[in-house]
Amino acid sequence: MEKVTLRFRIMRRLAVVLATIAVLAAAAALVWRWWTAPPCADAEALATAMAPTPARADGALTIAQPGRAARWLAAHPQAVLLLRLAAPAADRSLPSLQRFLVALASEARGPLTVWWRGADLAACANVKPRATSALRRLAALEGLPINVYPATGGAVSVSVGSATDLLQRGENTPQPEVERGRLAALARCRGRWWRARAGRSALELVAGDPPEVPASTGPGLIVTTDLAALVAAAAPVRWVPSAPARLVFESTGWAAELPDTPVSHEVRKLLALGGDAAADTPPGARHWRGLLGDLWALPGPGLVVSSRPDLLATLPHGTIVGEAGRIRGGDLARLLRRALAAAQGIPGSSAYTAGLQRALPVVEGLRLARWSVLPHGGHIMFEW
Repeated sequence: MEKVTLRFRIMRRLAVVLATIAVLAAAAALVWRWWTAPPCADAEALATAMAPTPARADGALTIAQPGRAARWLAAHPQAVLLLRLAAPAADRSLPSLQRFLVALASEARGPLTVWWRGADLAACANVKPRATSALRRLAALEGLPINVYPATGGAVSVSVGSATDLLQRGENTPQPEVERGRLAALARCRGRWWRARAGRSALELVAGDPPEVPASTGPGLIVTTDLAALVAAAAPVRWVPSAPARLVFESTGWAAELPDTPVSHEVRKLLALGGDAAADTPPGARHWRGLLGDLWALPGPGLVVSSRPDLLATLPHGTIVGEAGRIRGGDLARLLRRALAAAQGIPGSSAYTAGLQRALPVVEGLRLARWSVLPHGGHIMFEW
């Protein structure tokens, strides 16, 4: 009888321990899901927070729940690439504002708004009155101009910037098509209003009448009206031409078309230094052996080259209008490694190779990116 009683007690204690572990595990999972949840806020509240930004700023971004957004961005750093595309010169003033932005985001009660003009940046958020003295001291230490205004609900509006004239309050009319619901961010850039929704493994931005993005299947694709501006968002490359371009790439090859970029005699000699012969396919193609190895080219007013002849047929046709693309992080990382290997040892390429090195781990963390930006609307999707 005593053995049965002892065994019962052991089993009961074991059940209690297992139940406690299960409850703690469930609680930890719920806390983790809450801690890593993407930011969101009412769309009208984001539009109201953006309204006081100067209308003459090049662009503005209002972020919901800035503390939560910082955690989400730390797990998805590829999303910062969109800000670099919108404000390519802002890197020059960001280091001087970085410490204050972190402090402002941690004290913010509501959305955080950032706006820019050229290389100058400014930010604004509502904080509790007790936080203003610490923020003023930090701004003085960093040498930053700061403005403080009374706000609704007993809060205080704090604005800081890299230039004093960027802190002049304006009154932007909130975008007329703000839809009801919750958004992660609201942005105004180059005359477009962008609405952003974030998930645990996706980010979607839409503007105007959003077009369809390229399908998720098929080789990597980039269609752009300015190749240099697109590349500059990832690496400081100066020799890439500012010209329309189509690029197709996959793990074992690539193809490129620059329809408005004629091939000079000197470039043609380098590309065909070891030979220039007619190719079997496609019709009219040439097989070049030169500085970049074996290339296949199509005749025409522009430059059309490929590392494999079959990829020449995959290049899309028609006039280039707007931006579109489909990129897998793994394919793009392999392409960047090839470019990095080719640039190693070339005099003056240190800034270029350093930019590629920084971009590689960020690119590898992205599963798929698709976008289409046309005159009537835009649609961007990131998936992890």
